Amino acid sequence: MEDVALQLWLVGLLTAFIVAALYWRRQHASVSPARAAAAPGPIVYREAPTVRVSESQRVDRTRKLLRMSSGASTDVLATAPGLPPRFRITVKNVVDSSDVEAAHLLVEFGGTQLSCGPVVQETAFNEFVLPRAGRDDHRSSIFFYHERGDSLEFMRIKLKSANASTGAVELDVMQLQGHWPGGMGSIE
Repeated sequence: MEDVALQLWLVGLLTAFIVAALYWRRQHASVSPARAAAAPGPIVYREAPTVRVSESQRVDRTRKLLRMSSGASTDVLATAPGLPPRFRITVKNVVDSSDVEAAHLLVEFGGTQLSCGPVVQETAFNEFVLPRAGRDDHRSSIFFYHERGDSLEFMRIKLKSANASTGAVELDVMQLQGHWPGGMGSIE
């Protein structure tokens, strides 16, 4: 009985030694010269399969850099004739202040009330004095965020620059709409 136990112990030790040697050889194997000199080809991803997304899971994102002058307005999203503007930005004027660049904006967003960061001044319904965006974008921007069980809508307006002498304003506008189907696994 002792001989069988000794033999099993030696076989186990020999197997562990062989497995450790193979592991060490794989980890420390040098790259062959033929593989090192091969020209890089196109990248092929075999581990990540393509995930098909249905039309109802679409995310629409619009990001625009608008250059406007005082008194001008721009429709960010197209509006059907006879309906109120879906998303229109009007530059009323450039605020002439010595310490920071700012613009007076009127934003029409389908009748929805917008929010703003603590650095932005709201003068009337969706009418803002927007300072130039600093390091804290969320503090110096106009935004809208609305989430329902199966959709998300987000909008943000930042002032990139404003020139009081020419009345030129440069705005960074982002608008996002996402929709995914409800049902099993949805977050509600």
